[in-house]
Amino acid sequence: MNPDGLRQLSIEGCELIGRGAHACVYRIAPDEIVKVYREDIPFDRVLTEKQRAKRAFILGVPTAISFDIVKVGSSFGAVYELLDAEPTDSYVNRSRDNLENFIDMSVDLLKFIHGIDADTAECADMKADHLKWADNTEHLIGVHEADVIRELIRGIPDSGKLLHGDFHLKNIIIVKGKPMLIDMDTLCYGDPIFDLATIANSYWIFPQMAPEAATVHLGISVEDALHIWKRTLSSYYAGASSEDLAKIERKARILGLLRIIDFAQRSAPPEHREHLTTQGVSMLKEAIG
Repeated sequence: MNPDGLRQLSIEGCELIGRGAHACVYRIAPDEIVKVYREDIPFDRVLTEKQRAKRAFILGVPTAISFDIVKVGSSFGAVYELLDAEPTDSYVNRSRDNLENFIDMSVDLLKFIHGIDADTAECADMKADHLKWADNTEHLIGVHEADVIRELIRGIPDSGKLLHGDFHLKNIIIVKGKPMLIDMDTLCYGDPIFDLATIANSYWIFPQMAPEAATVHLGISVEDALHIWKRTLSSYYAGASSEDLAKIERKARILGLLRIIDFAQRSAPPEHREHLTTQGVSMLKEAIG
């Protein structure tokens, strides 16, 4: 496919129904959506996500496969045909029952994904990536803290199971009452704790760092975000003692903060980098104790 020959598509006046780290999703027709990537996302990466989505779909993961790649301004976009798609924040804000139902559905989906054997030749190894992030941020977090984190990471069991890598409600839409993932770019593999850490970031850690920004990003209240995190943790590890849940939560917090600090250095806009780094390092040191 030649990116120079792509048709231009306008999203002016279109409803925003999803937002992830790398793209936003808009409804362009009653039965069509377009995922618009950040301007810095290259064409090859869009094609890679399309291929990953197809593989995940074949494995049974509820996701959509793009039927067209377009240009939206200076960005690339992937067009999907989806009937009755509803933004998840609209769904959960409509009633408390919907909020609880979403948590149940998302935990079931997460467990299903974690039961799939990943293609380790095509996906990132989250254990290896976290060790790399500890090395990359050692000069910021301190040698002792980096050593503690590396020891924690090395103690996590090796696993070749599939992970989503950025599992939160803005990367999920509700289609005919069921959750569907709309961001497969972050597929990776490893122990489930690495996915739990990204969930902690979305619903717990980022809302602590910047409550207003988190509310805008997620489309829900900080209180509901925290509720989603707490119930996701207890439901995923159903039957675990309160002491064990506290240990898992601490581990997820440390791993999540490490990822935030590394992300701040590599990808955060300059105006947010210092705040994310300073607050992230402070919170990480407190979590390590």
